[in-house]
Amino acid sequence: MKVRCFAFVIAVALVGAACSSSGDDPVSTPNPGTGTETTSPQVSNDGSDAATADAEEFVEGLADELEEQQAESGGGSGTLTVGDQTWTFAPLLCAFGEAEIGQAGAEFVLSGLQDGMQMYASIDTFGHLVSLDDIEDFENPKVSLQSVGDGVIMIDGKSISAEMDFIDNTSDSASSTPGTFTATCP
Repeated sequence: MKVRCFAFVIAVALVGAACSSSGDDPVSTPNPGTGTETTSPQVSNDGSDAATADAEEFVEGLADELEEQQAESGGGSGTLTVGDQTWTFAPLLCAFGEAEIGQAGAEFVLSGLQDGMQMYASIDTFGHLVSLDDIEDFENPKVSLQSVGDGVIMIDGKSISAEMDFIDNTSDSASSTPGTFTATCP
């Protein structure tokens, strides 16, 4: 699940976030006996997962940057209702087509960040996806919903809608719950 959350935030970065470093740059270390340097990934000797910590720090910084971009975009809103729970996000970032998104096969990307959560929707070569994830606490997320099945995101100009089934990744249950997603892009 962590990788999926990171992928969503990183994919949203393609919408327009300029990012100079991912926080997981290789570290130069001397190569014993040769006097030359080699490049290797940073490894923690204390058994902790330094790469995960670096990735979480990167996602937090990227989320802050995207929230600023959302505020500057000045518009749009989206609502996701799954079962008897509803979340509304405003403003949003949206991109349409490969040229805006910067990914081959991508048709649409939407992201809304607020209160430590990300609402995300996309149409790309993997299909149609709507999700809602806690991006502050990857170990014990408050919410982690993902669309499943063959639901379709409908686009009419800047109006977006979908009826899909969702699974709750915070639960051990494999059952899905019907939900609706509507948004208006800026």
